[in-house]
Amino acid sequence: MNLTASRLLALFLTLIFCGYSTDDLAQTGELASLRQKLATSKPDTNRVKLLDKIGDEYAYNDIKTARKYYRDGYELSQKLGFVRGIIRYYSSEGELLNLEGKYDQCMALLRQGVALSRSRKDPMREGIMYENMGNTFGLMQRLDSATIYYFKSLRLFEAFRDSVKLANVYNNLSSVFTQTDKPETALTYINRAIAISQADEDGFYLSHLVNKEAILWKLHRRDEANATNRQIMALARKLNDTVAMADALENGCQHDLDMGRFGAILPHARVLSQLSPSLQSPDRTARAHYWLSVGFYYQKQFADALTHINKALAEARSLTSNQYLPTYYTHYGRLLLADSRDPQQAARFFQLADSLHEVSLNNTIVKTTKELATQYETEKKEATLRQLSLENQNRKRLVSLLVFSVVVLVGALLFFGLWMRNRARVRKQEKALYEQTFQQLESEKQLSASHAIVKGQEEERSRLAKDLHDGLGGILSSVKYSFQAMKQTFILSEENALAFEKSMNLLDASLAELRRVSHNMMPESLVRLSLEDALRDYIQTLTENTNIRFTYQTFGLDTAELDNLYKTTIYRVVQELTTNIVRHAQATEVVVQIMAKANQINLTVEDNGLGFDPKQVNGTKSMGIQNLYHRINYLKGTIDLQTEPGKGCSYYVEIPLNHD
Repeated sequence: MNLTASRLLALFLTLIFCGYSTDDLAQTGELASLRQKLATSKPDTNRVKLLDKIGDEYAYNDIKTARKYYRDGYELSQKLGFVRGIIRYYSSEGELLNLEGKYDQCMALLRQGVALSRSRKDPMREGIMYENMGNTFGLMQRLDSATIYYFKSLRLFEAFRDSVKLANVYNNLSSVFTQTDKPETALTYINRAIAISQADEDGFYLSHLVNKEAILWKLHRRDEANATNRQIMALARKLNDTVAMADALENGCQHDLDMGRFGAILPHARVLSQLSPSLQSPDRTARAHYWLSVGFYYQKQFADALTHINKALAEARSLTSNQYLPTYYTHYGRLLLADSRDPQQAARFFQLADSLHEVSLNNTIVKTTKELATQYETEKKEATLRQLSLENQNRKRLVSLLVFSVVVLVGALLFFGLWMRNRARVRKQEKALYEQTFQQLESEKQLSASHAIVKGQEEERSRLAKDLHDGLGGILSSVKYSFQAMKQTFILSEENALAFEKSMNLLDASLAELRRVSHNMMPESLVRLSLEDALRDYIQTLTENTNIRFTYQTFGLDTAELDNLYKTTIYRVVQELTTNIVRHAQATEVVVQIMAKANQINLTVEDNGLGFDPKQVNGTKSMGIQNLYHRINYLKGTIDLQTEPGKGCSYYVEIPLNHD
């Protein structure tokens, strides 16, 4: 059986089993007591909680019965107006849908839970919904989306200092990093989870151990992995957790096979086979027969091995989709060869296994392509409405910049006015060139012209920044030194001295503003440092000069190979969005997150500020925001805005790296 596929599947099944966030999960072994309490309970919120707890007891052994209890709790919650009970139902029913592989239906329920939590201003339940959405995205193998929603839930749970939920999110993040081939990072997160959960030795601690065992095995730390698997078996037996015990036994079989301990496979497989009926899963029954067949194969008991592989195939063929069929066929072929039976039939099974591998790969590619196409079209249709949300803020920003600039001394007004007029002319030309270019992007010649425009803009910014710093900056510095010399030479009255000091302060402010404008046009740190260090330096500057708490996170940016056009674009996008937040959002917390992959850059900027209603924003975008959109569109990227009044803003930018 393929080690990577089977262990990663077990990893996320375990995540769903104990890591799927619900409130007040019942402990195993309490079913009789809970039923007795239910029989005498009144139709109130306590009865809802009892129904949910009983449903939890059945969830992984009898889905149909669990769904009945969850549904009864939901209907009673609706009658009582018990909002938390309704949200609990969305989470619990979503868990069952995940077990059935109905991920789209699960996501629809969870989105209802998010909307209801927000409307009731219940951030804890909102965080639970985000974590559950991350779990479902993980099962769908959309790991980027899973990571985003885990971090969204993590921020909410940290605000409540809820150690149990923090441990679950750490566990979930470790699962994602394991699947994205970052086992060392995954081990760091799972150790954080275990540090919290190990005191209770409950189902959560069990799921964390299962996760850690898979990570240790992937790191080839075999002895530690085997020791952890023995811990899992002991705790699963104590908690009467048949699902976790079955996973641990399968892991044991795989460990024995990988390490050449062939004689130990059959005892593990027999115990696994005894557990299978209670799991009510044809897939698990098939896998139990498979491992029995493998065990008999290495004992050279080929007749028994053939009997069990035939049973495994019978169970597997009854399923709509089964990823293990190629493995079963391959093993069947080996058995036929080992038992000196028909080699031609064995070859047919090997060929059938190869064909199924190819079909599975093609189906995965087609499914992923359709999902990406649908997602792209949806975002494209909504882009126009989202762009309107920035208009008022951009207009205010431009007016503020113009008003602030008039405080420069009279001697510098002419020079500065000429610069502003030149700047306005350049921006007007840029706008005309951008509009003309993006209307004719279908030809390669016009695409190259767009590249030249973007590059020329940066060169013009660099030239203007240097002219401002060396020209106007030198003049203002000379004026300052002349004033200082005059102060030492002349004796001024108290009134004149105050006026003189006021002028000096105004001159200092003018110099500071000049340096700020010059730095914003061409940041020195982007020339001297890497993109990651330049952004970190910029965010640190914002943190030190504002009352806003900035969180800056990158994944893979330090190793990404980007040319100057991409570096400048990403820097400008972060600079423009954070500047708007500082000026207008009245936020206290801002998160800037960049994830670099082989073919794409994902940028997320979120704040907890005032937010706004995009439908109420009218007018024309400022040149700064227009340039931001032009840069992203030129690189064939997308920008997505999610906001509403009082809920802050979230910007999601995706820039592909594989176009010419």
